[in-house]
Amino acid sequence: MEDNQIITLYWNRSEQAIRETEKTYGAYCTSVSMNVLHNKQDAEECVNDTWLWTWNHIPPEKPLSLRAYLG
Repeated sequence: MEDNQIITLYWNRSEQAIRETEKTYGAYCTSVSMNVLHNKQDAEECVNDTWLWTWNHIPPEKPLSLRAYLG
């Protein structure tokens, strides 16, 4: 799914947005977290916090690049 479609799901407050974000960017976010934290459990918690933070900030924000926004 493309960024604009995922962002539309967030704007519609569809929980599918989180599933699609995880499917599309889960490995990327986990990799970033692992490179910073070097601990699997802490990295997983950080990624989960990222999903919650994204849910709480889209809307009103509308990022042009969801990958950059999540990173």
